[in-house]
Amino acid sequence: MSPGIGMPELMVVLVLALVVVGPQQLPVMMRKVGQIMAQARAMAKEFQQSFEEIGRETELAELRKEIEALKKSNPVEEIRGEVDKVAYEARFGDGKAAEKPSAGTPSDRAESLPERGNG
Repeated sequence: MSPGIGMPELMVVLVLALVVVGPQQLPVMMRKVGQIMAQARAMAKEFQQSFEEIGRETELAELRKEIEALKKSNPVEEIRGEVDKVAYEARFGDGKAAEKPSAGTPSDRAESLPERGNG
């Protein structure tokens, strides 16, 4: 059983409207009812669109949060940080930078080599 209005119910409503309002005012009343129904549909559509917009905004906010979380937990950045740390430790060690010879330029390295005797 559907909750909608069928043809017999519609006929009863029209006969009652004809008796209550009269045949001359019936078209005016039907026009007003149609306008009210159109306004009600427009309001319902606007209401539904506002809910859909709120849903989209909520989804966008959730996506933004997920993107920020992914940016913060970027494994590439973590790996890059570890590589930089290892490279720094390999270059400077545990604060013993003064003990390690500097790479310098090729001419600096040549000067630090021991001289070989000819002969």
